[in-house]
Amino acid sequence: MDATTPIRLFLIDDSEILVSGIKSLLVGNKLVSISGCAGTANEVLQSKELLQSDVVLLDLMLEGTTDGFELIDPILALNPALKIVVLTCHKDVNTIVKSVQKGVSAYIGKDSSIDELIAVLQLVMKGNGFFFGETIPRSLLLDCFPDVVNTHPKPWNLTEREIEIIALLTKGFISKEIAGKLKINISTVESHKDNIKRKLNCKTVIDIVVFALKNGLVD
Repeated sequence: MDATTPIRLFLIDDSEILVSGIKSLLVGNKLVSISGCAGTANEVLQSKELLQSDVVLLDLMLEGTTDGFELIDPILALNPALKIVVLTCHKDVNTIVKSVQKGVSAYIGKDSSIDELIAVLQLVMKGNGFFFGETIPRSLLLDCFPDVVNTHPKPWNLTEREIEIIALLTKGFISKEIAGKLKINISTVESHKDNIKRKLNCKTVIDIVVFALKNGLVD
C-alpha cells in the first residue's frame, strides 16, 4: 500500500452516534478515509464496500450477534487481506486473549482519541503483531499472557541498545520505526530483537513486552 494512499476504514458498530462521530472527525483526513459502515451482521456480510477496505473497526457488541467475534471468520472469508481492529468498552483478560486467538490486529478502547485511533491503524497497516491502544491498561498484558516467564536467571546481560529497543517495542513501534528513531538499519534492529529473544527466552514481540513489564525493564 502506497504511503500517500489513505487507509480505507470500514466501521462496524450499531451506535449511530459513535459512527457519526468517527466520520465527522475524519472528514478531510489524509491518512484515513471511511470506505463503508454497517450496524448489523447482515449489513456487514452484504456490503460491497467491505471488499474495498483495508481495515475493519469492529464493535464486539453488535446487533444480530452473540458477540462480534463470530463475524471475524465470515469477514475474512470475504476479504482475507483485511486487518481487524476491535473497538470496545471491554477491558478484560478473556476478551483480549480471544482477540489474539481470533487473529485480531489491534485492541483499543472506545475512550480512545481519534489521534490514537489513527496511530493504531497506521501501526496495523505497517506491521504484523498485536497492538494495544493507550487506554488499555498495560497491566492487563501480565494477566493475559501469564505463561511468559523467564527461565534464564539474572543477569540477562542486556545492552543499553537492547533496553532502548525493548522500551520502544512496549510502546507499539515496529522495526522500521525503531530504526528511524535510533538511526540504525532495520537489519540491525532485527538482529537486536533476535538477541533479546535469546537472552530473555522469548519467542515473540508480545512475549518480550510482557516480560519487560513483568520484570520492570521499562517504566
